Amino acid sequence: MSAPSLFRHYQIVQDAEGNNVELIRSTEQVTVLAFDNEALEFVHCHVLLDPLKNREAFVEGCQTLQRSGHPLLAALVDQGEDDGNPFYITSNVDGETLRGYLQRQAEIPLWLAAMLATRSLDAAVALSERGDFVPDQPLDSFRVVQVGTSALQVMVADYRLLENPSRAKARLIKSNFERQAKFLRTFLREQGAGAGPTLPDALLSCVDFAELLGSTLSSGGPGLSSSMIDLRNALQKMVPDHLAGEIPTSQKPRALIAPLLATYQEVARGVVNLVRIQSQRLDMANPYSMRGTLTRTGRPVLVEQVPPLRLAGKLVLETNKQVQKLAKKREFSALVPVPLLNEGEALTCMAEDVVDGIPLAEILRERGSLNVAESYVVLAGVDAALSQMEKASLRTWKLRLEDIFLLTGFGRDDPRTARLLSTKINEWPSFTVMLRAHPTLGSMSCRGINPASVLPPSVARQTSWKAGWMAALGKFLLGIEDIGKETARDRESVARLFEDEIVKAREGQSGSRSDLLARFARVIQHYDLVAPTPITAEEPKSKPLPISRTTKRVEQAEPAPAAQPTSAPAPLTKPLAPVKAAPVVALPSLPGAGAVLSAGAMPDIDGDDSVGFAELLFKGPGVAGTPVGGAWGKGASEDFATGEVGGWGAMEPVDSSPWWLKASVFIGGSMVAGALLAQLSGHAIWQKHALPRVPAAASQAKGG
Repeated sequence: MSAPSLFRHYQIVQDAEGNNVELIRSTEQVTVLAFDNEALEFVHCHVLLDPLKNREAFVEGCQTLQRSGHPLLAALVDQGEDDGNPFYITSNVDGETLRGYLQRQAEIPLWLAAMLATRSLDAAVALSERGDFVPDQPLDSFRVVQVGTSALQVMVADYRLLENPSRAKARLIKSNFERQAKFLRTFLREQGAGAGPTLPDALLSCVDFAELLGSTLSSGGPGLSSSMIDLRNALQKMVPDHLAGEIPTSQKPRALIAPLLATYQEVARGVVNLVRIQSQRLDMANPYSMRGTLTRTGRPVLVEQVPPLRLAGKLVLETNKQVQKLAKKREFSALVPVPLLNEGEALTCMAEDVVDGIPLAEILRERGSLNVAESYVVLAGVDAALSQMEKASLRTWKLRLEDIFLLTGFGRDDPRTARLLSTKINEWPSFTVMLRAHPTLGSMSCRGINPASVLPPSVARQTSWKAGWMAALGKFLLGIEDIGKETARDRESVARLFEDEIVKAREGQSGSRSDLLARFARVIQHYDLVAPTPITAEEPKSKPLPISRTTKRVEQAEPAPAAQPTSAPAPLTKPLAPVKAAPVVALPSLPGAGAVLSAGAMPDIDGDDSVGFAELLFKGPGVAGTPVGGAWGKGASEDFATGEVGGWGAMEPVDSSPWWLKASVFIGGSMVAGALLAQLSGHAIWQKHALPRVPAAASQAKGG
């Protein structure tokens, strides 16, 4: 077998027989699957066969797609020319093309067809809002990916970067799109006639549906977004609100990378002496991992294959080894451990701990978006975890929403966890953030949601884990589709704050995370988002209540220097054991964030100091500037293991009295208490002197 070819830092992927894996071969281009050795993810290398006739238009189109990304669009990573052949590189979309998916089966249910149409229109709208990039054959450029047991997603994997003059006039005419949209809508309604408002499980022909869907998508473009959204909303009403069961196996889209890897049976045999595989049932959102338990320790783990050298380079295995060593150090408790790496002759497997927490992606699926206060709580916890990842010096360039976990102390199947999903995060008793910082097949195949997709790929790598990335994450938390459409002033202010930081990141001027969080805190303070919640008779005493703010101002000390990006707020502490008493919500303070205020004091709103959120709103147990874990004693991992509650008890005012005054008060109080007890028992000295003396004769006479 020949050695894999290398183009710049992209390694061309080979199959088991040593052939390059081709995805597209046409008269216009050849596309091969490759692996990015810098970003540690699979990419598609598109090589155009003809020289460029309009180089400026090609470069401008590539730069437009790079500046404004979207989760439904494959990121355009790189572009240029090599030996006269223009090329561009896009991130991987781990699914099969719409045409291949529909050709593989003769019929599909009506509700599934409507779902595919709405998801395809979502992707087409996102692409049209960025320019005239919809391909002439969208069914070959749109790929379908399964993201849940009964949920599909359609993403754009390729773009039309070269204009065809003969087709330019026929496209982008509103009447053409409206006519094709009417054909598609009428076709679906006729197939489900008499079945009620939602489409039934009756089957329709995939050939007819593919022709209508392809014509509708190819007739869309800039200026037609509103018409495309109207069609999407009309078709969405035909899909049932709740889908019972799973998508049938024959109708599940196939993963793109899966055929190049070992089978599940081979992976199970590779770790048979080390891991006991519990079930072959897979999570379709991440179809590359199997759940099992370590034979020696009984720890629940997720087992998957490490890509061989013909698929990826050596850096993947080296990074996993580095994370495995970090698992033995308590200062990296916010990183998901890798307890097992088994290197065999033909197969190398890894096992990561099963995180018994709630992925951030699941919270957003349940809630849609978070409010401003919740977003700050999550960002502050992520900031603390990122500090540990930076300290570990890992080669991590991407964190998906699926890689960010909120640990509550309750089991994933615990009913209390389900209740937390419907509760505001800033009202949770406690949680701490854990990150999956090592590369997995789900991450390398570009599954899931990457917040950095709204940033240019080059900027996302250069400014990783700075304010630009955190602003992008915050944009997802507030709702990426809601930015600019909200009427609430607080959301508009925070959205503008995030957009300004993203613009600076695109210009290579991204600041520190601590500075962004400090400005975010001032917005929350300005709009008084943590007003006191009164206790009513119906509310349980165990419900966490925010501490009310006081309007009394105090003299501020000299502001401390701005925190460096490596400094992090105190973590959101430990998981909670079964609730014992009514805790008070405490949010992390920002290190080096201006004056250290007394409990309950409110700083000047008009000041320029960078003030920590905890100092502004929820005075925490530590002082601003406390290192990670310094204010909480034990590490989060130890409290999680013992089930102890820590860091979220009632917050007491900081006592700054001198020691001699405390000693004097203690001694004086002890003397007063002793005197009171002696008085009550009748043994006080002053009581003995007050007793009258009895003559000895009278005493003897009485005794006689």
